[in-house]
Amino acid sequence: MGGSLARALRRLPAPPRVVGWSPDVGESLEALGAAALDEVADTAEEAAGAADLVVYATPLGAVLELLERHRARWRADAVVTDVASLKAPVVERVGALGVASGYVGSHPMVGGEGSGFAASREGLFRDATVWLASGTGTDDARRRLEAFWRALGARPRWSDPREHDRLMVRASHVPQVLSSALALALERAGVPRAELGPGGRDMTRLAASSPGMWRDLLGRSADRLAPALREVCAALEEIAVLLESGAVDDVAGLMEEGKTWARAGDGGGGGAERAGGAAAGPDEAVGGS
Repeated sequence: MGGSLARALRRLPAPPRVVGWSPDVGESLEALGAAALDEVADTAEEAAGAADLVVYATPLGAVLELLERHRARWRADAVVTDVASLKAPVVERVGALGVASGYVGSHPMVGGEGSGFAASREGLFRDATVWLASGTGTDDARRRLEAFWRALGARPRWSDPREHDRLMVRASHVPQVLSSALALALERAGVPRAELGPGGRDMTRLAASSPGMWRDLLGRSADRLAPALREVCAALEEIAVLLESGAVDDVAGLMEEGKTWARAGDGGGGGAERAGGAAAGPDEAVGGS
């Protein structure tokens, strides 16, 4: 996501200066060679300290750590955000650090199973929903960050951080775990992914996501995610029982309910999230000015 953000910034009519950093030197050089960055900082601290907008495009655990490490380095007028898919833990951390005035949480509903600059792409944020954490930052910081995402073609929406996180458990975390579970079941049954049709490939795509990135998120949502997964298990068990009893018409009726829901529309901007200004890859901090 960081690489896609850097690419999008460089495509603006009046592009800002984009400075990025990644712990993977090769990724930083790749982003520089692709003209996604103006400069690669020597350290994450240097990138964060030079920018008027700092974006942390990292896994959640790294966001929480970097906020504490960098809080004394941000410019006084800087706006700070992150793109992790859970917002309440980050909001709580900036509050505890006493730096909440310059922070506004972001969560773009975009991405894919890939990671690193090689997985970045042009136009990732166009027409995408970007959740912004209400109650964070000053009025000026909120205005600036909303304008930033709109300039990239995204559709910002404000939400209470805790309500946002409750939604993400079902809208994002459940699909990820189901994809991984399906991949695990197919692997144990000896079915290679190459033998799947388009539907099977679609449903197992997220299984290729980074377990390291998801470990942080699942650890923070486990108490809500486990019951949500059991709801899915209950629906699957209901269908299994009907099939065992030969009640195929009833199964078709349940499928019709699912079809009605699916055709109601997805609200736009969907996708898996990955875990700022300009860095490229899952473990970067980025800054732009």
